[in-house]
Amino acid sequence: MFGNNPFVRFGAAACLGFFFGAFASARESGQAHQKSVSVVSGNQSGSVFSAGEDGFLIKWLPDDMGEHYQVSELAVKKIAQHPNGNDIAVYETDGASYNRVCIWDWKNQRRKNIFRFNDPITSLSYSAKGTYLVCSTTAMGGAYFINSSTGRIEKKLKETSAAFTFAQTGDSEKKIVMYLPTGTIAYHDLHSGELVGKFDTEPALEDVCMFGSSRFLAGRKGRTVFVIHAMTGRTLGTFNAGGAVLIGSNSSDSLFYISNESRQFKLFEVKSENGKSVGNPELLRTFSGIRDRDSVVSAAMSGESIYAGTKSGNVYKFDYIQAERVDVLQPITDDSFDTVLDISPCGDNFYILSPSSIHKAFYNDGYIDRLCGNPGYSDMIAYGDDIILWTKDSRKPVVRINPASGETSQIFTPGGALQNLRVWGETLLSVESNSTVARVDIATGKRSVIYEGAGIQDAVACNETDLYIAKSSATKPNVPLLYVNIGTRETVPLPLDGTFAYALNFDDANSRNEIYGIVISTQGGKQTTSIFAYDTERKSARTFFPTQDEDIGAFMNLTWPNLYTNVGKSDARSYNLKTKRDFKYKRDESMPLKVVRNGKRVAVLNRNGSISWYNADLANIISNWYLSSDGQWNEL
Repeated sequence: MFGNNPFVRFGAAACLGFFFGAFASARESGQAHQKSVSVVSGNQSGSVFSAGEDGFLIKWLPDDMGEHYQVSELAVKKIAQHPNGNDIAVYETDGASYNRVCIWDWKNQRRKNIFRFNDPITSLSYSAKGTYLVCSTTAMGGAYFINSSTGRIEKKLKETSAAFTFAQTGDSEKKIVMYLPTGTIAYHDLHSGELVGKFDTEPALEDVCMFGSSRFLAGRKGRTVFVIHAMTGRTLGTFNAGGAVLIGSNSSDSLFYISNESRQFKLFEVKSENGKSVGNPELLRTFSGIRDRDSVVSAAMSGESIYAGTKSGNVYKFDYIQAERVDVLQPITDDSFDTVLDISPCGDNFYILSPSSIHKAFYNDGYIDRLCGNPGYSDMIAYGDDIILWTKDSRKPVVRINPASGETSQIFTPGGALQNLRVWGETLLSVESNSTVARVDIATGKRSVIYEGAGIQDAVACNETDLYIAKSSATKPNVPLLYVNIGTRETVPLPLDGTFAYALNFDDANSRNEIYGIVISTQGGKQTTSIFAYDTERKSARTFFPTQDEDIGAFMNLTWPNLYTNVGKSDARSYNLKTKRDFKYKRDESMPLKVVRNGKRVAVLNRNGSISWYNADLANIISNWYLSSDGQWNEL
């Protein structure tokens, strides 16, 4: 993506314009992660963080409450705590080409540095004193030492290193030990950069850690736990453990591991003997109470406690004192809040869609009214007195529901997975399977295909004749924006530079007759995401608000003359196309997912399912609403 450069580094936050959000605050609660807990991290100072596939970081406090803050709309796969107890490094990825490491100032919820890599990250850790953030990628020579003070990459090793999956320095930071999945334990002198020791050992170990003052290294392969002498590479013991999660710390002479079983998990201890060998695993604790089909997937030690994260997003806390009984363990997390899936303006108020129900929110009166059940949909569009329900990335039939009576009627079944659906007069315009644009009569359900082609992202109709399609320029015709005459089916490539366009918007109130959208372009190996406006009369395009990054998941909503977007990922932005007034709405702990406006009120649906309310012309949050599990609003 960036030519021959293995990474692209973005500098300090102050230098990146609106790419970085305004300061926000973490919210304190016991709410669980919305998805799997990918990593738990503890340090000697007692600081404990969990990170999840939902992009959230949670700092766990002594009273078992957590400070929640979303750092990415992508999955967080690795984190590393700086010894100062405040800075935390985060690896976020889409599981493919997008691989980014960010360093956060936790106290201020401020992103200090960003490092973009071409290849997946295999290891992320701070040196003992925090002088360097050490990371590795899958690429040969992908060992990076990021100076914590300057934010610059420094070359510390003379010999090119293969990818490593574990790295740890000594307390003095003079040496570093690495585990390479090729089956090597390597020691380097960080002052000279020389390789000073190399030992063959068991290859392809996962979940690697060290314990016993760095004398022992442990890892897992399949259903087997390996304990290895770190100074020889010799295997000291192998133990059968299904679904094991390893917990190692240099402050402990023992290795701990969790073994998952049906509706319970067990904690084992492997003790070192004279610093030269290890004994057999000893069962310390057995815990029941974990939900069916859930399991522990990550864990870390902090003081006298172990914190364990599960596939469902819960976090458990327990000690490691031996007990022969079976304990029923409750998570320190809960699911006290329901999730808002979608929001749509309705007269002077808003419709709210939750997994189980359709509600009507009366902001000025501060209450919510449950109207009817939700028959399993994730998206909605207000249509007169009715609501149209559909599900993104699904062929589930699109239905029309009367919220007063709950009466439901099917409109049509998409020909492919729905990417987008919008009301167009008395019809629907659907984008299906990135290959088809269709028009559906709402009353009769009659579906007619307007355009077929590859790489389609979105479509919008300005009138009964003019249709505009956003697409990938990798497919023919090789442009990101296309005009289609609805009557004749004539297609015309349009003059917009870029590789990928999406999020089209058009408002009849706009006298300029402009189409707005988001476009990604590439120049000199670097990608830029911008807002574009295409003048349908002059047949010309302009771009504005460029962001030096690829942002393929941003949203945009046009309520003339205000354009709302989250390009840049962290904040919702308001831009008045007439007055040119531009500002960002200050976010809470979660990133924005959608913005809707109703008169002077703006509602932001956040990724954690909460709603932030704003005066349309002011940046500060008026209030945050969370839908409780019993269908009531909680204002936090």
